Amino acid sequence: MGKDFKSMVTRCIYVGKENDNVKKLKTATEELKDLRNIVMKRVKMYEDQQKLKRLEKVQVWLRQADVAIKEAEEMLITLMSSSSSNGSSMMSFHKLDKKLCKKLKEVQEIKSRGTFDVVVENSGIGSGSMMISNVDRDDQTVGLEAVSGLVWRCMTVDNTGIIGLYGVEGVGKTTVLTQVNNRLLQHKLNGFDFVIWVFVSKNVNLEKIQDTIREKIGFLDRSWMSKTEEEKAGKIFEILSKRRFALFLDDVWEKVDLVKAGVPPPDGLNRSKIVFTTCSDEVCQEMGAQTKIKMEKLPWERAWDLFKMNAGEEIVKSHPDITKVAQEVAAKCDGLPLALVTIGRAMASKKTPQEWRDALYILSTSPPNFSVLKLLDRN
Repeated sequence: MGKDFKSMVTRCIYVGKENDNVKKLKTATEELKDLRNIVMKRVKMYEDQQKLKRLEKVQVWLRQADVAIKEAEEMLITLMSSSSSNGSSMMSFHKLDKKLCKKLKEVQEIKSRGTFDVVVENSGIGSGSMMISNVDRDDQTVGLEAVSGLVWRCMTVDNTGIIGLYGVEGVGKTTVLTQVNNRLLQHKLNGFDFVIWVFVSKNVNLEKIQDTIREKIGFLDRSWMSKTEEEKAGKIFEILSKRRFALFLDDVWEKVDLVKAGVPPPDGLNRSKIVFTTCSDEVCQEMGAQTKIKMEKLPWERAWDLFKMNAGEEIVKSHPDITKVAQEVAAKCDGLPLALVTIGRAMASKKTPQEWRDALYILSTSPPNFSVLKLLDRN
C-alpha cells in the first residue's frame, strides 16, 4: 500500500510538471507563430510591391520556424492523447517530459532570433515594382523631361543630399517627383535600400510621417503604436542610419523637422537622398535644400502640343471654329501642365463649336479648378 501511494505521488509530480511545461510550450509556439506571421507579412509586402528579394538568413529562419511550429503542435497533440490514457507508464511520462523540455528550448531559441531590422535586398528585377499611380501616361510629361532629368542626375551624384523642387501650383512638381520615384524603382532601386514616398500637405503631422516611413521600411512591431514620438524617431533612425534611402516628400508647405522624425541627414557617407516639392523658395531654404530647382510654366508651343495631345488632335482640327476656340481654351490654362492635361481631357468629348464656346465662357469667368472641371463635364 505504501509503495503504491509513493508511486502515485511521484506520478502526480510528473503530471504537474508536465502540465506546466505543456502550457509553456503552447504559449511559446503561439508567440513564434505570431512572430513568423509578422516577418512573413513584411517580406511579402516588399516582394509583391517592390519585387525585392528576401534575405537568405530570413528565409532560413522562416523554414526553421515552420518546422519547429509543426513539430511542437504534433508533440502537444501526442501529450494530450497520452495524458488521457490511464495505462501510461512512469517511464513514458518521463521520456515525454524530456522531449517537451527540449522542444520548448528549441522554440524559444528560434523565437529569440526572429527580430530583423531588414528582411529584403535588391532582387535584380526591375519590372512590376510598385509605382506612384498619378502619372501613368507619357502625354502628361511633355515639357517636364528636362526637369526630371536634372532631378535624376542629382540622385546619382554624391555632392547633393537634399533637393528642393519648387514652383507655382499646377506646374508639374508632383509629376516630376513621381517620374523620378518610378524610374528609381524601374532601375532596381539604383543602389538604394529603401524608396519612401510621403504625402505631407498642410499642417505637418510628424507622427503620421513617422507611421508612413515605418510601413515603408517594414517595421511592423506591435509595440509601435504605444511608443512615444521620440521612441519612434529612435527606431526609424536606427534602421535608416544603416541603409541607403531615397525619401520623397510631396506637397511641403512648411519646414518638416526630419531629424525629429528620426530621418538621418543625407551626406557623402550614407549617400541617401531627400527630395521634396513645394510652392515656396523660402521652404526650400528652411528645409536646407542643397540644390533648388525652380519649375517654370510651359512656353506656348509646348503648352499647345500638350493640350492637343489630351483633347485629341482630330477633334481640335475637325472644324476651323473649334481650332480657334481650342487655342483660347489652352491659353486659359496659363502654361500649367496639370491644367492643360485635365482640361484637355475634359474637352475630348466636345465635338461641336458651341460646346467649345460654352467651355471657353466657363473658363473666362472662373480659373481652372476642380469645380470648373465638373462643370465642363456636365456641359
